[in-house]
Formats: sequence, C-alpha cells, structure tokens
Amino acid sequence: MSPLTILRIEKLKTFGNVAGSDDHVTRNRETPNADPTKDNRRLIGGEDDRSLEEIVKEKISTLKHLPRKDAVLCTEMFLSASPEYFRPLNPSLSGQWSDSLMQQWAIASRDWLAQSYGSKCVRAELHLDESTPHIHAYIVPLNEKTGRVSHDAMFGGRGGQGRIKLSKLQDSHLPLCHGG
Repeated sequence: MSPLTILRIEKLKTFGNVAGSDDHVTRNRETPNADPTKDNRRLIGGEDDRSLEEIVKEKISTLKHLPRKDAVLCTEMFLSASPEYFRPLNPSLSGQWSDSLMQQWAIASRDWLAQSYGSKCVRAELHLDESTPHIHAYIVPLNEKTGRVSHDAMFGGRGGQGRIKLSKLQDSHLPLCHGG
C-alpha cells in the first residue's frame, strides 16, 4: 500500500473553541493517548509565547470589519501521513517511525504551510507523543480584499466547490509524502 497524506480542517468559531484547541495541542489539558515522556515541537510561531487566543485576536484586530457572529475566527488544520510513510518496513509498529522520514516530512510541511498561508499561519505544532507524527496548524482566514475573516474564501464553502477546493489543497500537500 502506498502512503497517503492526511489533511483535515476544523472551523473554530468562538474564542472558547480557539482556547480549547490550544489547550489540547499545547498539552495544557490531559490527553490520555499522549506519551508524556515524548516532546512535541513548535514549527511555526515559536518566538511568540502568548496564547493562541491572544494571537488570533490581534490578527483579527487589524481588519477593517469586526467578524460576524457566525464567522470562523481561526481554522485548525491537521496534517499527517499514513503509517506506511513513517514506518515503511512495518506500518503496524505504533509509536515508532523513521526519524529521517519524520524530519523530512515535518520540514516540508512547515515550508508548505509558510508558502501557502504566510503570516496567516500563526502556529504549527508537531506532535510526536502519539502513535503517528502529525501537525496541528492554525490559520487565521484573513481576506485582505474584503477586510474580513472568511474561511469560505480560503477553504471553500459547503457543497461541491468546497469539496473541490479541499481536494486540491490535499493534493498540493500530497507530494510531501513522496519526496516532492
């Protein structure tokens, strides 16, 4: 079986959602499936020790218009690859992986996030304390043209157009699992 890339997005519509996600990702909340003896790494935003909520509020404050009540304030992106990528010799060895493949994938993913989203990607955290390495990235969906936050403009709305846009997004990340 050839390796697959995994990319999911989640809309964070309230500052409570942003803070809750931050607590999980930074391990300020108990995470039973995480190994506390392993360290995670901040790939983007390491120079900023403020909470994710503070960072998102500051980004949004630069806009011409306040967000609507139902606006997506921040988008959490989950990036990973199937076990076959990280453990090509034995994908079933949960919690183990090739360090060189993991490093190559993490650097390529960090660079892809920076190139795709620039300063809109305010944080990316590499998790190495679970069974398979993965990244939680946070993107503030600023739309400079309208002066608003717009998840739909960045990632697509509901229905066919949104699915097409997300499929293209996943395809743009896919080459990272094949050395592209």
